[in-house]
Amino acid sequence: MPAPATLSDNTIAQPSIAIIIDDLGEQWQAGKRVLALPGDITLAVLPFTHYGDRLVELAAQQGREVMLHAPMEPLSHPAWHEGLRRGMTQTELRDALAAMLEALPQARGVNNHMGSALTQERERMDWVMAELAGRGLYFIDSRTTPSSQALTSAQDHAIPSARRDVFLDNIRTEDAIEQQFRTLLRLARERGQAIAIGHPYPETLAFLERVLPQLGDLGVRLVPVSQLLHPLSEPASPPGGIAEQLRVESIPSAINSI
Repeated sequence: MPAPATLSDNTIAQPSIAIIIDDLGEQWQAGKRVLALPGDITLAVLPFTHYGDRLVELAAQQGREVMLHAPMEPLSHPAWHEGLRRGMTQTELRDALAAMLEALPQARGVNNHMGSALTQERERMDWVMAELAGRGLYFIDSRTTPSSQALTSAQDHAIPSARRDVFLDNIRTEDAIEQQFRTLLRLARERGQAIAIGHPYPETLAFLERVLPQLGDLGVRLVPVSQLLHPLSEPASPPGGIAEQLRVESIPSAINSI
C-alpha cells in the first residue's frame, strides 16, 4: 500500500478529516450524488450489489478511494444469514471475505457493515485480519459496538487501521447531522484528525453538498481515510459506542453556516 502523502510545511498543522459514505451499491441515484460531492470522500461499497461495479468504475475515473463495506453479523438480527457470521469455520469465513474482495478489486481497505455480534469475537476478527494482511489492505472499525475487538486485532496483525469517531446521521435531521459534524470538527482540531461515517440519505447528502465547499474557510482538510491510519500504534481517538454515536454536541464554528 502506498505510504500516506507527506504534508507540505504550510499544511502539516492543518486538521484533517475523512468522511466515509457507507452502504453504497444498491441505489444508483444516491450513488451518483455521492460521486458528485466535492473533495476526497471515501466510498464504502457493499459487495454483490446492483450498481456497485458501475459506481466503483466511476469512482476510479475520479481518483476516489473505495473500500469494501463488508457485511458482518449483528446482534439485532438473530436470523442473520448474510456476509460473515459467527457460525462459520475459519475456511468458510475467509473464503466468503475473499469472494467479497474479489468482487471489488479496486478496494484499498475494508470496514464493517453492521457487525455488532461478529466484531466482538476476537478469534473471528483474527481470521478477518489475516486475510486482509495477506492482501495489503487496511481496516476501519465502524464501532457498531463498544465491545468490538476489530481494531485491536488489526493492530496485532500490523494492519494500517483506525476507528470511526463520529456517525453523522444516526438521527436523520439537519440539526442532528450538523451537530455531529461540529463534533467531527472539534475532534479534528483537538487531535489533528478525525473520521466520520455517513450514509447516502437525502438529508446527509444535502448537508454535505452545502458544507464541504466551505472546509477551506474552516481550516480543515478533507482527505481519503487511508491518510489517517495508524500502522502499529494505538489510535488517537478513544473508544466509542452507541452512546457516543447518538451524542449531540455543539462547538463554536468558524463560519455561521457550519
